[in-house]
Amino acid sequence: MRRNLLGVLAVTAVCCGCLAAQSAPADDENEIDSQPSRVFRTTVRDALNREDFAQLESIAATVRTDKSRFAGGVWKLNTFYLVAQGPGSLTASDSVWRAHIARLQRWVAAYPESGTPRIALAQSYMRYAWKARGQGYANTVTNDGWRQFNERVQQARATLEEAKALAAADPQWYRDMQSLALTQGWPREQEDQLLESAIAVEPNYYYFYVTHATYLLPRWYGKQGESEAFAASIADRVGGQSGSVIYFRLAEAMDCCGAKDLLPALSWDRIKEGFTAVEGLYGSINYQRNMMAYLAVRNHDTEFANQMFARIGDDWSQSIWRTKANFDSRTVVALKNAE
Repeated sequence: MRRNLLGVLAVTAVCCGCLAAQSAPADDENEIDSQPSRVFRTTVRDALNREDFAQLESIAATVRTDKSRFAGGVWKLNTFYLVAQGPGSLTASDSVWRAHIARLQRWVAAYPESGTPRIALAQSYMRYAWKARGQGYANTVTNDGWRQFNERVQQARATLEEAKALAAADPQWYRDMQSLALTQGWPREQEDQLLESAIAVEPNYYYFYVTHATYLLPRWYGKQGESEAFAASIADRVGGQSGSVIYFRLAEAMDCCGAKDLLPALSWDRIKEGFTAVEGLYGSINYQRNMMAYLAVRNHDTEFANQMFARIGDDWSQSIWRTKANFDSRTVVALKNAE
C-alpha cells in the first residue's frame, strides 16, 4: 500500500541521506564551505532584509541566465532561493516567520510580473508548513498542527500555480512543484509528466533528479530498486560529464553517510566517475571530499580512501563523520587495509 507523505516521518536536509524540511530533498545547505558561496548568501540576505527588491530581481535574473555554479557544482540560482525562502532558521518564532512572509508578499506586490518572489514565497509557505507539523512521527502531530500544515501547503501550491506563466523558464519552479508532488502524493503519471517538463527547461538542474529519485523510494511511492535504476538511466540520458555529475549528485544526496543511507546499491565506479567530472568542471569542496572518503571506506576501496584522507588532512566534516573519533577510526581502518 502506498503511503502519503503526510502520514509518515518528516525527514530533514538532503546531504548524508536526509531530506529537507520541505518534504523533498533539500538543496545545498551542507555545501557552504566555499567563501564565494558565503559572500553570495550574505549579499542576498542583506538585500532581502533591506527590501531591495530591485537588487534581488537583478541577482536572480543574472544567475538564472548564466547558469553559474559554485565549487562543487552547486547552482547559484538554487542557493539564491535557499536564502530567500526563510528567515534563516526553521525554528524561528511564528512572528519572525510571519514577518518574513509579509516581506516576500511586498516583493510580489512590487514586481507583479515576476515569478521570482512567488517562487520564494511558495517555498516559505512550505517551510512554514513543516514548522507547524514538526519533525516527528504522524501520531505526535496535533490536530492544530495538521490543520496549519495543510493550509500552508495549499498556500504554497496556489502561489506556485499563480506563478506558472511567469516562471516558465525558471527551473526552480519545477523543482518546487516536485516538492508538492512528493508532499501531496501525486499519481505517478502526473509526477513523471512534471519531471519531463522540468527536463525540457533545464536538463542539468540536478535537483529535479534528486526529488524524483526520492519519490521512487519504496518508503514513498516507488518499488525496490526503482530509484537506483532511475539514477543510471537519467545519467545515461543526459550523457557525458553532465550525466556523470548528475549520478554523483544523486549519490551525494542519497547514498551517504551512516544509518540513513537510502540508495546503497548505486555503483561505486559511477560515483567515482561523477566525482572526477565534478572536480574537472567545477572543483570539489571539502564536504564532497569527506563524503568520497566515507564512501570509499564503505566500498572497501582502500586506495581511493587514502587519496581522499591525504587531501582532507585534519579538515574533517562533522556532517559526514559526526564526531572526530569516527573520522579518526575510519582513517586508521583505511591505512591498516593498505598495509
